[in-house]
Amino acid sequence: MNAPHHQTLRERIYEEIVRLIVSGELPSGVSIDEKLLTERLQVSRTPFREAIGTLAKEGLIEIKPYRGFFVRSFSRKEVGDLYELRKTLECFAVELAVPQMSDTHIAGFERILDEAVAALRRGDLETYGTRDREFHETIAELSGSAPLIETLSRLALQIQICRAIANESKEFAERAAQERDQILRAFRARNIPQAKALMHAHISDVQQAVLARFKKENPAS
Repeated sequence: MNAPHHQTLRERIYEEIVRLIVSGELPSGVSIDEKLLTERLQVSRTPFREAIGTLAKEGLIEIKPYRGFFVRSFSRKEVGDLYELRKTLECFAVELAVPQMSDTHIAGFERILDEAVAALRRGDLETYGTRDREFHETIAELSGSAPLIETLSRLALQIQICRAIANESKEFAERAAQERDQILRAFRARNIPQAKALMHAHISDVQQAVLARFKKENPAS
């Protein structure tokens, strides 16, 4: 058996900074206060900067000479491009994953999506986001493609930085419920073309909502 993985200090710092970004505590474009964060995390500058370097390579942090570290900000075009790439990669993941899905896997997807929709309906966006990520991550894992899993994971983090919360309306919640039922039917039928089309439509729906919100909040972009 493989020995359990022990998290390094750099990995722990990395995960905590990601959590702060995804939660919105460190929003897009904000300057990162190195002194404040190292004190909060009770770490020294060296592992902190190692973690920042990794985040910069992954496109989550911008390092500006003589100015410091900033959570990456995105233009409207970059947001659109990220979602277009996500549609292509997620549909490929579905194509690879559906033949590997057992009835147990599909029952797991049903549980995840039920919890996600229920969270949306009660306005619990944090739980919705967690279940939504779990759904997409599980599909990627079932694809069996390590490069695809890694690329989608990195892309998901970038999307979470630029993503405006477009899931607040009752209409969005009801569309999500409808999409849940359609996707599960396609999975149960092992209908790959239908599952891909539904995934493409689902991501396009979110993309349009995010871009509309982005334009409203950034009219000059």
